[in-house]
Amino acid sequence: MKTKRAQAFFNWVTSHYKPILILSFAAFVVSVVSLPKLTKDTRYEAFLPPQDSVLIQRNAIKETFGLKDPMVIAIKNDKGIFNPTSLGIVDDLSEKLKKIPGIDPDQVRSLSTENNVVGTDFGILVEPFFESEELTNSNAKAVSQAIDNFELYKGSLVSKDKTTTLVIAEMLDSYDLKQHEVYNSLQALLADYQHDNHDFYLAGEGAVSGYLIKYIDEDAMRTNPFAGLVIAFILIFAYRTVRGVVIPNLMVLASVGIALGLMAFFGVDFYVITNGLPVVLIAIAVADGIHIMGEYYELAAKHPGLSQKELVVNTMLSMWRPITITSITTIAGFMSIVFSSYMPPMAFFGVFGGIGVATALVYALFMIPSALMLLKPQMSKAFESANTIDGFGKFMSGLGDFVYNRPRTILVSAVLIVVLGFFGALKLKVNEDRIANFQSTEPIVQADAVINSKTEGTSYLDVLIETPGTEDIFQPHNLKKIEALQRHVETLPKVQGSTSIVDFVKKMHQSVNEDNAEYYTIPDDEALISQFFLLYSASGNPTDFDNYVDYDYRLANVRFRINSGEYLDEKIIVEKTQDYLDANFNTPTIKATQSGKVALDVHWIGKLGQNHFTGAIVALLVVLIVAALSFRSMAGGVLTIVPVLISVLFIYTVMGVLDIWLAVGTSMFAAIAIGVGVDFAVHTVDRFKYLLAEKGLSLQQAFQEFFKSAGRALLFNFLALTLGFGVLMTSAVPPLNRFGFLVAVAVMVSFIGSMTILPAIILLAKPKFFITHKN
Repeated sequence: MKTKRAQAFFNWVTSHYKPILILSFAAFVVSVVSLPKLTKDTRYEAFLPPQDSVLIQRNAIKETFGLKDPMVIAIKNDKGIFNPTSLGIVDDLSEKLKKIPGIDPDQVRSLSTENNVVGTDFGILVEPFFESEELTNSNAKAVSQAIDNFELYKGSLVSKDKTTTLVIAEMLDSYDLKQHEVYNSLQALLADYQHDNHDFYLAGEGAVSGYLIKYIDEDAMRTNPFAGLVIAFILIFAYRTVRGVVIPNLMVLASVGIALGLMAFFGVDFYVITNGLPVVLIAIAVADGIHIMGEYYELAAKHPGLSQKELVVNTMLSMWRPITITSITTIAGFMSIVFSSYMPPMAFFGVFGGIGVATALVYALFMIPSALMLLKPQMSKAFESANTIDGFGKFMSGLGDFVYNRPRTILVSAVLIVVLGFFGALKLKVNEDRIANFQSTEPIVQADAVINSKTEGTSYLDVLIETPGTEDIFQPHNLKKIEALQRHVETLPKVQGSTSIVDFVKKMHQSVNEDNAEYYTIPDDEALISQFFLLYSASGNPTDFDNYVDYDYRLANVRFRINSGEYLDEKIIVEKTQDYLDANFNTPTIKATQSGKVALDVHWIGKLGQNHFTGAIVALLVVLIVAALSFRSMAGGVLTIVPVLISVLFIYTVMGVLDIWLAVGTSMFAAIAIGVGVDFAVHTVDRFKYLLAEKGLSLQQAFQEFFKSAGRALLFNFLALTLGFGVLMTSAVPPLNRFGFLVAVAVMVSFIGSMTILPAIILLAKPKFFITHKN
C-alpha cells in the first residue's frame, strides 16, 4: 500500500515538473533577497539571552557607571615613554581618537587626558600631567615622577618598566554592533604613525569584537567556495556527467541560500560560530543528491530500456525512504542543540541548520526528480553495465569480503574503542578564550599578548558595592572593606591590579599632606572624606569618578584587571572572589555582586559541558526513536545508533589525547556528528533489510550486493561529508577549524563503523528484523 502511494506521489511530481521547478526557483529567490540585511554580532554578551538575569544586572551596572569594553592602544618605546616625542604622540593620538566616528570623545583616557592630583596651601589642585605645547625633557621627567607618586596609574595606564603606555577609547552606545567600523578607523589611524623606536598595538575587548567581523567575513570568502569546489570534484568522480554535478549542487545552493535568507528575514544575527553553517550545510545537503543520482545511474545501467519518467520514478521509490529517515535524524541532531543550549548563537545554529537540511530534503523529493524530467535518459561511465563496477565499487566489495571473513575481530576492536572513549570523556576540559578565535600570527593576538605582559591586562572583573543610604560609601569602614577586597583579589593568579573610589580617596589624603606616602591611607573621618571631593570639584571635574561611584555616593564599582582571558583562569578568580564576598560582604549595611566580562564568561561558559552532554544524549534518543519507528523495530533503531555512539566516544579519546578544549566551537560536534553520521547506518540497515527480508538473498549474496552498490554510494557520501567538514580545517578561525576536524573524524568513524561493525553484527547475531519480512 505504501509503495502504491509513493508511486502515485512521484508520478504526480514527474507530471508537474515545470510548475515545481518554477516554485523551487521562486522560493530560493524570495529567500536570498533578504541576505543583504544579515547583520553580525561578535560581542561576548551575545552568548547570553537578553532575559538572562546576570546579563540584565551587568547592563544595569554598565549604564550606572558608564562602563564599556574599550579599544586599547599600546604605545611602546623600549627606551622609555617619558620623553617629549613619546608624550607628544600620546597627546596627538588622543586628540585624533576623539574625532573618530563611534568613539565617545569624553571617554578617551591617556596620560594627556588624565589629571594629576597635588596638594596646595589651599587644598587640592587637579591639573593635567602635561601640556603638549610645553613638553621638554625636564617636563617629561616631571611626568614620570608624578606617575611614581600616583599608584592608580602605575601598571594600568603606564607599564611598571615605563616602556609602554595605553590610550583607552570607549565607543558610543549607538556603535555596539559597528565595532568593526571603529576598529578599521583606528587601524587606519595607527598606520599613519611611523615613528622611530615606537611600536603601536591595538587590542581590548572592543577591538576583538570589531576585528572578528572582518576576520569571519574573509574566512567565509575562502571556505565557502572551497567547500563547493570540493563537493563538485567528488560528484565528478562519482558520476562523470554534467547533470550528476549540477543537479545536486542546485539542491545545495537552495539549502544554504534559504537557510541564511530566512535568518536575515527574521532578523537573526550572524555569530562567529554561524560562520561555519554554510560549509556544514554544503557537506550535508549534497548527500541526498549523491544517493539519488547513484540509484538513477545504476538503474539506467541495469534497465537501459526504461523511459526517463520510469527511471526517475523508480529511483525515487528506492530512495525516498532512506533519505527521509536520514534527513529527519540529521534535523534531530540540529534540534538537540536548540533544546539543550542556553546560548542564542548555538540555538540559532541548530534552528537554521535544521531548516537547511529540511530544505535539502524537500528539494531532493521535488526539485531533483523535476529537474531530471527536463533531460533525456543518460548512462554514466561509472555504471557502464549491470555487471561491471568501477574501482570505487571494487574497493567497497573488497571491504565487504574483509568484514564477512573477520566479524569477531571487528567487534572486539569496537569494544576497545568504547572503553577508551569513556576514559577520554573523563579527561574533557571545558575552556574558552576569546582571543583564541584568531590565529596566533594575527596582529590582534600579538597586541593582546604585549598589553597583557606589559600592563595589568585587558580583561575586567567588576564588583558592584551597594550601601543603603546616600554618601554611605564615604563611611571609613565601608571604604576599608573595599580596600581589603582589592588587596585580597589582587593576590589571586592572573589578577594584576584594580581601581576603585578608594584609590582616589587615598591619593587625595596623601596630596593634602604634602604627598607624604605615609598618608596614602583612608582617613577615619567621614566628614574629611566628603571634604576631599568638594575640594576636588574646585579645580577638577566631578565626572572623573563616574566609572567608580554613582551620583549619590551610595553605589561603587571596583574594577579588577586580569591578564588572561581563559575560562579556567577566570573561573578560579570568580569562585575565590565569591568566597570572599560571602564571608565579608552581603550584610544589611553593605553588599557586593560580581559583574563584568569575566563574571559573564564564567556564567555562560560553565554551561557548555552540561549543554554538550545533554545535546548528545537528546540527539541519540531522538535518532533511536526515529529509526525504531521508521523500521518498526527497536532492534533496527538500536543497530542504527551503534556506529555514531562509537564515533562520539572515539572523538572523546582524540580530544583527551590532543588536549582539545570542549569550547564554543567544539561543544556542538557530538550532536552534529550523531545527526550526520547516522546516515550511513540508516542506509546500511535499510538496504540489508531490503536485500535479506524482501529479496530473500543469502547473507553472502547480500554482502556482495550491498557493498558494490549502496556501499559505493555511501563511500561518496562519506567523502562529501568528510571533505566538506574538512574544509573547515582550512578555516582561519581556530574554533571552526577544530569543529571541522572533530566532525570529519567522527563522520569517518561512523562510516567505517556502518560498513564494518553493523554488517558484522548482522552476520553474527542474524537479527530476526532482517530475516522476517513484515507487511
